[in-house]
Amino acid sequence: MNLSIFGNTAITIFALIAAPAAHATTVTFDALPDYGTAIDDYINTGGFTPYVENGVTVTPTDGLLAWYSAPGFAHMDDSGTDFASGLLFNMATAFDAVSFSLISLGYNFFGEHGPLGETINVTGFAGGSAIAFADFMMSGDYLDSQSFTLGSGFSALDALLIEIVYPANAPYCDAPCGHFDLDSVVLAPIVPAVPLPSSMAMLGAAGLALFGLRKRRRRISA
Repeated sequence: MNLSIFGNTAITIFALIAAPAAHATTVTFDALPDYGTAIDDYINTGGFTPYVENGVTVTPTDGLLAWYSAPGFAHMDDSGTDFASGLLFNMATAFDAVSFSLISLGYNFFGEHGPLGETINVTGFAGGSAIAFADFMMSGDYLDSQSFTLGSGFSALDALLIEIVYPANAPYCDAPCGHFDLDSVVLAPIVPAVPLPSSMAMLGAAGLALFGLRKRRRRISA
């Protein structure tokens, strides 16, 4: 048996043991409070309460975090209501941002309803600095549902910000009040795996087995 093969095999085993692990988790907003409950909480606390699910903390940047049109969705507006236009996602460890889904509920201003295209801004942060950016466009049509996948730049983040952007070409006196429901935000926490004693024992056992096989083959070929 070639010694280089033994060395490469041992390195491969060690890499498998010590490699960082990333398992995706999905924020479903299934336990999110309704609008009335969120309003009462704001009155009692004087602040916007974060939402925690599956190890992810979701913090509204400028308004209430609650469901409105249907349970299991985080309602977001670009302006003109009590709801947040931005949501910040954090975990206890670094994470990769994978994807999210949005449902457009059209816009409503002075009783008018209709389609309104809106830009969705997504920003990834690491070490307190913005390192990744993406813009997505919604048609604004009522009940238009879209899923958005984030690129490789959204890796090893410590925060993710999803914002509904007030459109520059807003109709009706520049005040559209666009409505959206956010759902299924997929994040993959990065957990550095270090070799534990049992892992090192496995590595040693594998090495001894390979070394024994090498000696046995030498005897056979002798």
